[in-house]
Amino acid sequence: MSESNLLELPFSAPPPPERGRVLVSDAFELLRGLAPESVDLVVTDPPYESLQIHRARGTTTRLTTNWFTTLPNERLPELLREVYRVLRPDRHFYLFSDEVTADVIKQQQKVGAARLPNGGRKCSCGLVYWKEIIWAKTTLDGARIRGGTGYHYRAASERILFFEKGKRALNDLGIPDVLMAPRAGVPGPAVKPGAVVRALIAQSTAPGELVLDPFCGSGVAGVEARALDRRFLLGDIDLAYLDPSLAALAPPDAIVARAAVVMEEPAEPPELETLADGNAAEDELDAARACGWLDTDGATAVLDQLLDMRPIERDAAVRRFLRIEPPRPREPDRLRAWRAWALSGRRRS
Repeated sequence: MSESNLLELPFSAPPPPERGRVLVSDAFELLRGLAPESVDLVVTDPPYESLQIHRARGTTTRLTTNWFTTLPNERLPELLREVYRVLRPDRHFYLFSDEVTADVIKQQQKVGAARLPNGGRKCSCGLVYWKEIIWAKTTLDGARIRGGTGYHYRAASERILFFEKGKRALNDLGIPDVLMAPRAGVPGPAVKPGAVVRALIAQSTAPGELVLDPFCGSGVAGVEARALDRRFLLGDIDLAYLDPSLAALAPPDAIVARAAVVMEEPAEPPELETLADGNAAEDELDAARACGWLDTDGATAVLDQLLDMRPIERDAAVRRFLRIEPPRPREPDRLRAWRAWALSGRRRS
C-alpha cells in the first residue's frame, strides 16, 4: 500500500477524504486490513475486561449500561502484535489503561527491563515498553477532584502505557509524564479529554502523519489529529457517541446519535414530581417514557430512586443519567433537548 493511499482500506464505504476517515469496524478487522508499517501513531483506549470488576464493585460509570462488550485479557497480546505490525519504524504507541490491565499487559509482555541500567529490551510483541504516563484528573477549574465512589481511595488518575517501535525522540522534551486535565464533558463511556490526547499526538507525530485509533469511541483522537494537521483513521463497532464534527467522515448509513443530541436546543427537564404525577406537558411525558422514567403504571423504579434523593444530589444524578445513557435512534425531540441541556452544563433556571 503506497503512502498516497494509506486510507484505501477493504471496507464498503465511500472514498475517504484526504485527511481523515471513520469506519464502523471491529478493531481487529481494521488492524488486519492495514498494510504493514503504514501508520505513524496508534493511540487508543479499549474497553478492558477489568471494567467488569469495577462495575461489580460499583466503582465505575463506564459500564453503567451494557451497550458494548469488553476486550478479554487473552486478546491483549494479539492487539499489541497487530499494532506492532502496522506501525512504521521509529514510531510510538499509547495505550490507555487502568492499574489492573496495566499489570496484566506487563506480565504478558514480560516488561520491566527498560528501567534497568543496561536499557530496554523488546516485549513479546516486538515493541519496547518505556513507562507509564499519568493523566491526573482535575475539576474544570484545575483543582483536585474530591468526593469518592465505592469504598476505596478515589481513582483521580489513569495510566497511559507508552511503547516504542524503534527509536524516536519526543517533539518537546519539556513535557512531564503527568498530564493534568479535567474529564471530558461529553457523553460516552470514559471519553478521554482532548487536552491529553492532543499532547500525545503532538509529542509523537509531525504534520501530515497518520494517527490510528481502532477503538475510537467519541473520536477524540480524530478531532485532535485534525486540529494538529495530522491525518487520522478511526474505527469502532458503534458510532453512537461519535463527535458530530466527524459525522460527515463516517459511512452514510452509520447511526451517529450524538450529533442529533448536540444539535438540539437545550431544554431543562421539568421537576420530577411533575412527571411522576403526570402533570407535565405531553411531549415531556413522552420523553420521560422514552428514557425509562415512566411506564404505563406511572413512575418507574429509576424515577422513584431519583425522587428519593436530596435536590442537589438529584440534579447531579439527572444530568449524569442523561449524559451516560446512550442516545437511541428516533428518540423524542424533547429527550434530545434534555440531553443537550445535560451536556451544556447550564444551571436550572
